[in-house]
Amino acid sequence: MIITDPIMVSLGIIDRAQAAVKGEVHSYADGEIEPSTDAVERCAEAMREFQPDVTIAIGGGSNMDLAKLTCASVCSDKVPASLLGFDQIPCPIGPLICVPTTAGTGSESSASAVILNTANQMKAAAISPHLRPEIALVDPELSVSCPPKLTAESGIDALTHAIEAYLAIDSTSLAEPDSGLLAYEGSHPLGDLYAEKAIRLIGEHFLTVLSQPQNIDARTEMALAATLGGLAFSNCGVALAHALEYPVGHHYQCAHGAGNGIVLPEVMRFLAPAREERLANIATFLGAEPSAESAIAAVIQLRKAAGLPQNLQEVGAKKEELPALATTAFSLQRLMDLSPVRPTEADLLEILKASY
Repeated sequence: MIITDPIMVSLGIIDRAQAAVKGEVHSYADGEIEPSTDAVERCAEAMREFQPDVTIAIGGGSNMDLAKLTCASVCSDKVPASLLGFDQIPCPIGPLICVPTTAGTGSESSASAVILNTANQMKAAAISPHLRPEIALVDPELSVSCPPKLTAESGIDALTHAIEAYLAIDSTSLAEPDSGLLAYEGSHPLGDLYAEKAIRLIGEHFLTVLSQPQNIDARTEMALAATLGGLAFSNCGVALAHALEYPVGHHYQCAHGAGNGIVLPEVMRFLAPAREERLANIATFLGAEPSAESAIAAVIQLRKAAGLPQNLQEVGAKKEELPALATTAFSLQRLMDLSPVRPTEADLLEILKASY
């Protein structure tokens, strides 16, 4: 069973995939930009009817996350909403092959899936070792047809994943949970390697794929960066930027990558007192002078050069709405725990004001 969307069908990518499969193929092409738990239920119904031996997800992070949660719902016989949170998936989800067509989400290498919970209209993540795809087929040529706006949003998303993983709380400082299980491990040497390589590749090739969309070498490096970013954040974690983006993305229908790009510089500034050395390293990875302020400036420069929104006003936010956004972000304690500086709700509000 191939899980995809109408755009992938129109580009002929699904025809190529079907031709490569030896055996009967059913294509489910109703993937959505922001899939919901209702969308998972519809896809799961089709999967139960077809009963595939293997599932293939083709497209961006939305299609891959839809496939992950569909497989999880079918294998566990649970409604999608009950799978949200950490370690709520009781069984292997079956062979899942992810084929990304964007270079950003890293879903092809991560153990998480983000979905809109229809019941409360909030984005939520399912996190489980069972969600990491069995195979990731990363073909940079598939990203060549990616529109410039989506390429830019995906690139800044990959950069956010890598930077948040690199700045996460140290693994040795992370509080031990009562269950003995951790959704994320905090920053550690192996995760640092993934994150550093991803940041360097994005700094070198992000703007090239925007100015030269057909440059397959640059597309290859960005595809690698996205996959490495997925490995970095799905082990070390993401924190305040993602916590702030979730309500921003929901309230203003803002693309996930664009929302991350808006809040990331001010999150970095907030963390600077505790992560000065690591921020200086990030500046070096991006080809700038080694200082926290240079790292922040480099991210802002990339965001601007990519034509992405520069502040919350550009996506429709109003100043009086910021406190409610901060309250929602602060409620995501799983992400608050991963910050090297434990924020108050007032701190999050100040980050939003500075991003306004």
